[in-house]
Amino acid sequence: MTSITRVEPRPTSSLIRTRAYVLRDTCKPVSVPLSTLGYREFVAEPDWYRNLISTTSVLWHPKRQRLICGLTSFDTDLLYEFDPTAECFHNLNYPRISEPFEIKIHRSLALMEDGSILGATACLHREDQRCEAPGGRVFRYRFDTDEYEDLGRPVPPEYVQSIDVDHERQLLYGFTYPAFYFFVYDLKQRRVRRTNYVGSIPHRTAVDRHGCVWGTWNNRTHSLFKYDPEADEMHFFRHGLPGSTRREGMMFPGQGPIDMMLAGPDGAIYIGQLNSELIRLDPDTGECESLGRPVADKLRLPAMTLGLDQRIYGVTGMENGCHLFRFTPGIDVFEDLGLIKDHELNVSLFIGHDICQSDEGTFWIGETDTTDRAGYLWACKVPDATPTSVSKNVYMP
Repeated sequence: MTSITRVEPRPTSSLIRTRAYVLRDTCKPVSVPLSTLGYREFVAEPDWYRNLISTTSVLWHPKRQRLICGLTSFDTDLLYEFDPTAECFHNLNYPRISEPFEIKIHRSLALMEDGSILGATACLHREDQRCEAPGGRVFRYRFDTDEYEDLGRPVPPEYVQSIDVDHERQLLYGFTYPAFYFFVYDLKQRRVRRTNYVGSIPHRTAVDRHGCVWGTWNNRTHSLFKYDPEADEMHFFRHGLPGSTRREGMMFPGQGPIDMMLAGPDGAIYIGQLNSELIRLDPDTGECESLGRPVADKLRLPAMTLGLDQRIYGVTGMENGCHLFRFTPGIDVFEDLGLIKDHELNVSLFIGHDICQSDEGTFWIGETDTTDRAGYLWACKVPDATPTSVSKNVYMP
């Protein structure tokens, strides 16, 4: 059975009609940089163990008309469903199958054709506990039966940072942490098809119009690679993304410059770099073109989604300076839609981590890495973000 946490209605006033929804919140701020703490410290403090959450994955479910939220939570309570109409959270009770080191669904939710979801679990423990942790798992959750299915641990003892699904070929692609492997999981045969150590990791990857998935390899050059599922081959390019200050390792050591990848409506792959530069990648050649920055003085471009109007929406900025932006492929124009701030709570989005759009047009943003409060779920309404007539095939999970 699921439990429900209700959110009391309240008025909001902001430039882009922004509201933050609070599932749980902390009482004790973290007074030191998060990077200086480890799993042991977080689970030892009861308030942080339960309440220092981040909303690290968001996925709109069209059939249910609800938002699926994957969390970072040290008590392993990682999966919730949010009902926008009733304004309440439903707990999907992931702890019934969890193990202690599964404390994050990082960028690892995918909607399947039968209405179930696939997910994978990530970690934050250090090397001294590596022998205790079994590795991240891939799982399926079915809403009709309220049951989890364990699909295995693809690269033990590594945990899974991100996944993408090729629905046509029934393949799941993933990247692992803390050692950076790329893996392919065959959903039909229920087995790992291949594993490659690549030494670099994108924050989120994408599948192109040919069914190839893109990523980075080598911890010094962070060059591009693509995996061709038809040939079952890795193609290693000798070039990476453009720019001399790409901010590799900004989030954690060894991490590459890719903050976000998105398959665009024109067949290109759009890449947000940690320096907030937007790159367009030609999937036929691997050539990259810099398109500029959505907001000139910002770092990070961690979240993008293809809107119902076939324009790209995303979050740029960090540490309470996050803006919602829009990019129109074809004419290649950026629009700064404004600071993401809840004026009623008087708080701004600290760092955006994921974004999606619901059928009626609201953009939902997950928040991460807060220290004086929990990471909230944010809703942003943009007046002209939904066309009057939308094809049923526009939505891309």
